[in-house]
Amino acid sequence: MYLQRMYAGHRKNGRGSTSGVKGSNNQGGASMTGKSQLRDWTGFDPFDESVRDDPYPHYELLREQAPCVRLERYGVWLITRYADSAAVLQDWETFSSATGAGLEPAPTPEEGGVILSTDPPEHTRIRRAVARDFTPKAIRALEPRLRELVGQALDAALAEDQFDWVTLVAQPVPTTLMAELMGYPAQYREQYCRWASVVFNSMGCPADGSSDFGPVAEVAGQLYGFVSELAANREYVPGGWADRIVQAGERGELTESEVPSLLGGILVAAMDTTVNMLGNLAHSLAEHPNQWALLVKDPSLAASAVEESLRYESPVQPGFFRVTTTATEVAGVKLPQGARVMVGFGSANRDPRQFPEPDQFLIDRTPNDHLAMGRGTHFCLGAPVARLMGRVVFEELALRATELAVVGEPVRKNNRMLRGFDALPLRIAA
Repeated sequence: MYLQRMYAGHRKNGRGSTSGVKGSNNQGGASMTGKSQLRDWTGFDPFDESVRDDPYPHYELLREQAPCVRLERYGVWLITRYADSAAVLQDWETFSSATGAGLEPAPTPEEGGVILSTDPPEHTRIRRAVARDFTPKAIRALEPRLRELVGQALDAALAEDQFDWVTLVAQPVPTTLMAELMGYPAQYREQYCRWASVVFNSMGCPADGSSDFGPVAEVAGQLYGFVSELAANREYVPGGWADRIVQAGERGELTESEVPSLLGGILVAAMDTTVNMLGNLAHSLAEHPNQWALLVKDPSLAASAVEESLRYESPVQPGFFRVTTTATEVAGVKLPQGARVMVGFGSANRDPRQFPEPDQFLIDRTPNDHLAMGRGTHFCLGAPVARLMGRVVFEELALRATELAVVGEPVRKNNRMLRGFDALPLRIAA
């Protein structure tokens, strides 16, 4: 996403933190003054680090007082209720993805990531080129190798008195599996996560340069150069996802510029979102002992626990963007043609109009029709893989351990578009 634009030197950043964890300095942002007091939300900044500390009280007030509000600093509209968000995601003809999913419009689909930055029929054509790898049969075939990786990671964790869940489990399991599936060199696993984190962070940064967050151009250049060189020199394992994407380009199903964009986009999307989901769910279970006990008693609830984690702590927050193709209306607010709209996943998934007791973490919640993976045409391509990873990790954890506890100070990820952990010290015991 935004690889070539960033490679040209577009540098920016935002710093994130969370209440009660390292990295929080609580500077700036909105102050909460009570549910009954109306306020002007046009100055609200969902990317401010004090908001990202704990966004949910802000979301609650926004849903009641300003469910569709123009954020003056960025010139975009934020949508916070579930029904409105779902309607936007399902209406690609009115709410287009053609300019990318980030705060700033992507100059070209390739720079925004061709999966995120196209509408039908182009989007349909691009997804079709990789669809065979995401069928139910293909996903089931991944489970034996995934269980092997998870078992190795959990055995190592059980051997420690305490350990960092991110370092030992949440990061190596998905990065190893994805490198194998793509046919990419395994020795660059740490690079893959770094690239993904920087790219996602850039999606929440303004073009005015007010958010300087590190070597975006350098990292983008590394990623774009890496996938382009792999494709050009065929330095990938034959028969993997990368091989099939390159072959699709050779058959004319993808353009020459779409191939590296898709190679990088799938890698980025699969890494950080899954890593964060695994960290968020481990943390939520440790913080809710009754729910952990429920999972230990019935490990088959792991799949449901994954869905609840995606709802309760959506990995992509505040949300992705769309642009209106015509004048329209959301929550009684008139939007002009060309309006850039943020679909607030984190808020929509806590909307009491859709979810009873939305601030309760309940791993057996049914139904649980959350929006963390999107909806409609742009529903997350890799969702079946992420769900499989989550289910297997927490099935195996519940089968191997009875104790799960946070034993140190978690460190929230410093990212303007992702909610997760950089460090999560845990203790597990059989």
